[in-house]
Amino acid sequence: MRVASVVFASPLPQLDKEFDYFIPTDLEASIQFGSLVSVPFGKSKTTKTGYVVGIKNESEYGSELASVSSVESSLQLITPEQYELCKAIAKRQAGLVGELLSTAVPKRSVRAEKHFAYSVSKTVNPAQSSRVSRSFVLPGLLDVDQEVHWSTLFAKMAAEHISKGKGVLVVVPDFRDMEVLERAIHSSGLAEKAVRISSEDSLTQRWFAHLRATSGIPLITYGTRGAIFAPSANLGAILVWDDGDDSQIEQSSPYWNTRDVALSRSELEHCDIVFASHSPSAEVARLIEIGYLNYQETQLQTPPVRISETAERLDGETFALISRTLSENKPVLIQVANLGYASAIACLKCKEIRRCSTCQTALWIDPTKTARCRSCKQSYSAQCSCGGSSYRPISVGSKALTDQLSRSFPNATVLHSSGAERVTNIERKGILVIATPGAEPWVEEGYELVVFADSLNMVGLPRLRALENACSKWANALAKCSRTGLAIYVGITGRLADQLRSSKFMEIVREDAVERMEIGLPPASRTLNISSANKNDLSDLRERLQLELPEARLISETAINIAYTYAIATGSETAEKVVRITAELSRASKKRKPGQRVFFVNMDDNKVI
Repeated sequence: MRVASVVFASPLPQLDKEFDYFIPTDLEASIQFGSLVSVPFGKSKTTKTGYVVGIKNESEYGSELASVSSVESSLQLITPEQYELCKAIAKRQAGLVGELLSTAVPKRSVRAEKHFAYSVSKTVNPAQSSRVSRSFVLPGLLDVDQEVHWSTLFAKMAAEHISKGKGVLVVVPDFRDMEVLERAIHSSGLAEKAVRISSEDSLTQRWFAHLRATSGIPLITYGTRGAIFAPSANLGAILVWDDGDDSQIEQSSPYWNTRDVALSRSELEHCDIVFASHSPSAEVARLIEIGYLNYQETQLQTPPVRISETAERLDGETFALISRTLSENKPVLIQVANLGYASAIACLKCKEIRRCSTCQTALWIDPTKTARCRSCKQSYSAQCSCGGSSYRPISVGSKALTDQLSRSFPNATVLHSSGAERVTNIERKGILVIATPGAEPWVEEGYELVVFADSLNMVGLPRLRALENACSKWANALAKCSRTGLAIYVGITGRLADQLRSSKFMEIVREDAVERMEIGLPPASRTLNISSANKNDLSDLRERLQLELPEARLISETAINIAYTYAIATGSETAEKVVRITAELSRASKKRKPGQRVFFVNMDDNKVI
């Protein structure tokens, strides 16, 4: 009998390997790479389902193997390219292949499978190989410049590859960008050749889309973050919009990000790769600097910019401009950095900023008017530890500003838009929109006035990437300005103010990245953050890492986590050592409960500095 190598979509380290099973003669015709099978597992012979990732004539375990019990699906639910990508990213991020399989393959829908017409050929004739290109494209900054809008450029690129018999993979940050991309795909007549991969779709829709993507026909496969693992026949290009957006980072182990997975996949499948954004990430700036990415600029018109050096969010002149624009029945956008009613509060009695008793993070007032820790989400009563029960806001959040401006402009429509309140489109009339970064609604022909009310606070955050992140959020909002519109930055001075007057986001980010690289900080290095619920286990880990990773530099340490920077060139070696050491210490842990994960490893934590 032949042997099937089976893997399980499981986050358990002990299951992170291939298990061999005999293939019964009567099941051989139904099993191929990617088939879903049921197998007996462990001493209790519990039935588990897993994916076939290899078929061979014999096993190193000889004749002591159990046999495959049944075939749940004979379809190829995971492709060899997907599996190799999962293994590569698991190795890079010191994670588990089983964790990534859950992203690469959505939850199965038998109903969708039964309705899927699996009549297409699984054989694809690859187009003639050509030189792989890698580039960063800076699209037209204004959304009204449709010819050089990022979605139009992506649609044109996709059409070129599809015409050559090659598949295209497009990844965007969120549902707003997905809507924009879909409009471009439909306008280009590509809808029938496109398949959408989105976690927001129903189980049946997701599974049907996955089956279509594995059908062997080159398609335009597009979606949000998880789509980077989607199957794509004869992949010719990967197109990534706004790789620096926070939504492009997976928040669960092994904490991968779209950019690095895309780069790995491009290398594995020898396909073109294109990054595009209104303002580059520091990592992209570095790749341009070292010549790995070719820089292409298509920017045309940029809106006029005024700098308000006052510390006030809305000085007299800005307030008058808002009033006049609304009276002319034209839309206004105000970008506010923080959600809720206050980003920080101080007790009126003791004058101290109120902080979380667990992690010492400053409390904020959320949209429900509850005092809450921004880090651990714990809620607090109005009473301070000093006995005081009243507070004053240090910085007013977007919800409070919306309430204030609703009273200031009683005859205008005032809208609040955030990640939780999905306002995606508005009419082009006298509407005042207060939005958190990334939640700015689209409006035809753009906003007549865009105000960045928290500019100074955004660049002043005690974070390594504060300027880079601010530029990204400003540029994306600025892109929604009209041809005749005006943008106002509040509180910016000096060289940065001069650069913003000309919307030189590429220049700003590249200068910032080069400065960081000169002193060995990211993007010249990577960051490693390891957390554990047990301080003794974490202490043992630090001692081992100090011995075996002496080149890694300790940059922060708390009771529950330790963080390092390490050289990009040693990434694979560092990840292998971290996996081995954490596995050894996990087995030896005296505090570990059955099935509990002792250490959580993030090989690229952008928030530790």
